[in-house]
Amino acid sequence: MAFNESLAHLLEERRIATLTTFDTNDMPHVTAVWFLFQEGALYIATSGHTEKGRNLARDPRMALCIESREDGREAGLSASGRAELLTGEAATPLARQINGKYLTPAGMEHPVVGPAFAGMSDMVVKLTPQKWISWDMEAMGAELFTPDMSIGDYFYPTLK
Repeated sequence: MAFNESLAHLLEERRIATLTTFDTNDMPHVTAVWFLFQEGALYIATSGHTEKGRNLARDPRMALCIESREDGREAGLSASGRAELLTGEAATPLARQINGKYLTPAGMEHPVVGPAFAGMSDMVVKLTPQKWISWDMEAMGAELFTPDMSIGDYFYPTLK
C-alpha cells in the first residue's frame, strides 16, 4: 500500500513509535522508540549495545509503527524495510535532533539529563521505507456510519 498523505501529521507529531527487529532465533523483538521523519526517511536514536541495535547490526530487517489512539479517529502508519546504521559523526547531529524532539531545551541542556540521553544514542537507525501500510478508522467510519449514527454506540472507548 502506498503512503497515505492524510496521515503524514503522525510522522511530525511527538509520538512514541513501535519498532520491530529480529533476534538470533528470528523471533520478533518489539520495543518503543522515539523517532524523527525527515526527507522521506525515519530515524531512531539508540545504542549499539541494546538488543535492537545488535539485532539490526546482524539483520537489517525492521518495521516501525506510529499510531493515534483518539476515540473514533484511530489511525496509523507502518513502515518496513532495511535499516542503515549510522555511527560516529554521522549519528551525532541526528541523535541530537531526535532527542530534541522529545526533551525540552532544559532537558537537553541539563548537566545530567542531556548527557544521559546523548550517551544512549551512539547509533542512529535510518529507515527509508520500502513498504507503507496505513489505517484510518475515521475514514472507515465515514463510509460505514450515517450522520445520525454515533460511533460511540458501536465501539468501546480506546484505553489511554
